[in-house]
Amino acid sequence: RKTGGTGLGLSIVKHGAALHQAEIRLESRLGEGTKIRIFFKEPEKNPEG
Repeated sequence: RKTGGTGLGLSIVKHGAALHQAEIRLESRLGEGTKIRIFFKEPEKNPEG
């Protein structure tokens, strides 16, 4: 791609991740692109059910 985007993508992802208390990790390589990983916390298990 020769031109960039609007710059809103990461902002939208960051907001969504914050709502779910998730962690975002980015890895970017020139000429290859960007890898975005989102880690969600496992819900707490309720022993009473």
